[in-house]
Amino acid sequence: MQKAVVAALADLPGLTGVFDGPPADAAAPYAVIGPGLVTDAGTKTEVAHDTRMLVTIWDDRPGAARLQALLGAAEVRLRALAGNWDGHRIVNARLVRSGVNAPIDGWRPGVIEMRLRSEQL
Repeated sequence: MQKAVVAALADLPGLTGVFDGPPADAAAPYAVIGPGLVTDAGTKTEVAHDTRMLVTIWDDRPGAARLQALLGAAEVRLRALAGNWDGHRIVNARLVRSGVNAPIDGWRPGVIEMRLRSEQL
């Protein structure tokens, strides 16, 4: 599912990059994917998973307006996730939570957590 999330956000206008961990020298605003949590959502006859994926967008500007706009745009992209990824088909994508947090050393994080349900092909 991480590949699907990265692909959905890779060309999001306004982001300078999408990373799987804190980048050393990235310019703001950028997104960091993870951590993710996978739980079983299958039945006796079908293999399925719920993946809760956290995306943190970091910004170095004061205020939250740009960050709120980026979170909204990211949510639209992530809700539209579909298709086959690594042997699974994404069935649906739902917002779990989203918000802007207090600044940390001049950087403000905004978080969006999605639940992606997938079925094994």
